[in-house]
Amino acid sequence: MDLTLTFDAAYAPHAAVVMSTVAESNPGEALRYWLIAADDVNASTRAALTRVAGPNATVEYLRVDTSPANLPKGNDPVMAYLSPAMYLRLLVPAALPADVRRVLYLDCDTMCTNSLKPLFEVDMGGVPLGAVRDPFNRRLLDMGGIPGLATYRDLDPFGYYFNSGVLLIDVDRWKECEVTERSLAYLGRHAHESRYPDQDALNYAVYDNWLRLPRRWNDLMAWRLEPEFGGKLSDSAILHPAGPIKPWQPGFPKGARRDLYWRHRRGSGGLTPTARR
Repeated sequence: MDLTLTFDAAYAPHAAVVMSTVAESNPGEALRYWLIAADDVNASTRAALTRVAGPNATVEYLRVDTSPANLPKGNDPVMAYLSPAMYLRLLVPAALPADVRRVLYLDCDTMCTNSLKPLFEVDMGGVPLGAVRDPFNRRLLDMGGIPGLATYRDLDPFGYYFNSGVLLIDVDRWKECEVTERSLAYLGRHAHESRYPDQDALNYAVYDNWLRLPRRWNDLMAWRLEPEFGGKLSDSAILHPAGPIKPWQPGFPKGARRDLYWRHRRGSGGLTPTARR
């Protein structure tokens, strides 16, 4: 199974947690990580991430020109927590070796709680990516709409809108559909005004050309799985506590998700954010 994460130094410790949860939930599976790390991620941090990936994993750092992703984050103060490294995911497919046909992108605030193997067996039907519909912004017009929506006559404002925190990518189709180029062109026009910049861009780039995945592959409402509500985290496969308050922050609710994060954070060797190489 081929997976990818993209991050800067601030998010490297959280990337380690993602990789640790994947290893725990997929014992015995051969994993190949294709990572894009910003220039501020130092050698010791890169080595630590390789160790935490697990005994059945290989880790490669992709060499990319990051300059196309040097874009503004948007002007919504509520979304100020977003890292500029979010744009790096757009550069992954072009940098992958030819034998990688399908890759799973995971945000650095996700946690894996179940086998990923069924996801890699999904018939994608010739679309460039699979994603989960966003439960909070369900249509292109929600929350004010993606920037420029009224000017794109080929977009149905009521069209479904997906969350980009988990992306199942058909690498060849992504390239054929020029998803990177279309996304970057959109960002060139709208990054300064976007609410969720890379996400808005991807929804524009693959409009009506993506596979809707079941919620369990990017569970943005996983608080309902907390034991206090009668659930268990393994009822989904990928938990995604999206929003400004993360499991590593004091304001995140106590419970199984927070405990899961910190158990793996401690097990990853206590990586701490660093901004020096």
